[in-house]
Amino acid sequence: MKLTNFEQWIEDKVLERGQGYFKKGKILNLTTSDDIQYKALVDGSEVYHVNIYLNGDVVVNAYCDCPYDLNKYCKHKAAVLYALRDKRPEKHDLAMVEEQEKKGVNTILQSQNKEDLINVILDLTEEFPYIEKRLIFKFSPDKEEISSAKKLIQEYISGAKRKGFIDWRHMGQALKGADLTLEKAQGKLDAGDTQNAALLSLIVLSPVVKMLQYADDSDGSAGSIINWALRITEKAVSASEKLLPEKEQKKLFEAILKESQKAVYDDWSDWRYDLLRICTRFSYHHELRKKLEKQLDNLLEKSGTSWNAKYDQKEVKLIQLEIIETCEGLDEARKFIYENTNISEFRKKAIAVELQIKDYKKVIQLCIEGEAVDKDYRGLVHEWKEYRYQAYELLGDIEGQRRLGRELLFENEFKYFQKLKELYSMGEWETVLKEIVDEFGSQKYQPSAYVSILIQEGLTAQLLSYCQAHVLTITEYYPYLIKDYLKEVNDLFIQYINQSADEATDRKKYRKVCTLIKTYKKACGTIHSHQLITDLRERHKKRPAFLEELARIR
Repeated sequence: MKLTNFEQWIEDKVLERGQGYFKKGKILNLTTSDDIQYKALVDGSEVYHVNIYLNGDVVVNAYCDCPYDLNKYCKHKAAVLYALRDKRPEKHDLAMVEEQEKKGVNTILQSQNKEDLINVILDLTEEFPYIEKRLIFKFSPDKEEISSAKKLIQEYISGAKRKGFIDWRHMGQALKGADLTLEKAQGKLDAGDTQNAALLSLIVLSPVVKMLQYADDSDGSAGSIINWALRITEKAVSASEKLLPEKEQKKLFEAILKESQKAVYDDWSDWRYDLLRICTRFSYHHELRKKLEKQLDNLLEKSGTSWNAKYDQKEVKLIQLEIIETCEGLDEARKFIYENTNISEFRKKAIAVELQIKDYKKVIQLCIEGEAVDKDYRGLVHEWKEYRYQAYELLGDIEGQRRLGRELLFENEFKYFQKLKELYSMGEWETVLKEIVDEFGSQKYQPSAYVSILIQEGLTAQLLSYCQAHVLTITEYYPYLIKDYLKEVNDLFIQYINQSADEATDRKKYRKVCTLIKTYKKACGTIHSHQLITDLRERHKKRPAFLEELARIR
């Protein structure tokens, strides 16, 4: 597409509007620093940034940050194309131009009286509605800022929708109102206005969470906004303990608790639990603690029928534990922990307590119980076994370590091999090692721990057998075999390379074969590799691409 004929490539309706923008002077600025990239500001419903990339007269690419997505070219791009065809701007250092413009604007503004500045701002708000929105929000009185912020957040979200959906390209636009609100909340927090900082942050949450039902947040921008709002709320609550009177603290608690009860969090429960954890900071107030505990009890009751009941129960119980730790001390907290060891996080806490007080037999008991309770969860069972092994070590229980260490080794935990070795005398170890190797060898599939044992113990005959059963592994393990089994290593390489060459169907795969040949050359020498290349050329003489790749091997 060229500047001389771009109309052939753009819809008539878009061209008509773009030409109208151009004729009405809607292009506020058009600059270039290299005669390739042309930057423009176009006045639409907002001021949009347009970049046009030219190679001489050819339009190479075009970009606009407006939400239009029906076709490649929007009216803003079209307007800039008309402007470029009419007259291209002279080349300038853009950084210098921007700096001069900034200084120029500052000078102009400082030289105006208040009345003139007001008139300028009013004119701008008439032309650019988004400026009016931001000004109203920025300077709204405290009693109106919540309602103003709610309106701003929703307007930006609604404005970013296209056919009821917000795609990832328009998420920035959709979240602009929330972003402005949180900037204001952060400012209030920094100024010590903790209550309004928290309240402003709270009103961001549910609209943005709700938006996730019809938005593509693949870049995580909405999640970042939500987490920012939660951080401000948490910091504000923490600071409010010293800054706010009790009556205002109660109001703040009620606002956070009320937010957590909204149905929008039913499918996003982590954020609900974050809000409830913030509420625990108020639990030293007896009345507020009772309200929070009632809410937690309600959630526990509901969790019995939810699809992720165990997760919900765990989260609620952990929040209850925080309340007990804050209000009742360590003894009551410990009692609560032991009452809930059916939840893995609580069992871990109980184990940590017993390790701290050196009751290792109790640790073992907790672990064995955990292995039984969580028998359907291999990861947890493995974790309990590792805790149990630690307890055996601390008790000096050699037999316990031997039994469990062997069990863990056969779960592919190679670190227990060395531990086991240290538990036997040299005379005993020879027999134990043979038993371990034989048992691994008899398995249908040998894990990586088996190979590591063979390498560490120098059991090259078994390692060769393993490579013969898994030919592709020869490229990794040949250094351990080459000294004793040169012929066998050579045969395995040839087998693997020939097989790979037979299966290769394109240049990319041919190159992989050539990479294998280079490894073979390193392992078995130039003479062997040259002979193999000669054989491959003969076998695959009708594959010119493969022959070309073989010729490149040096």
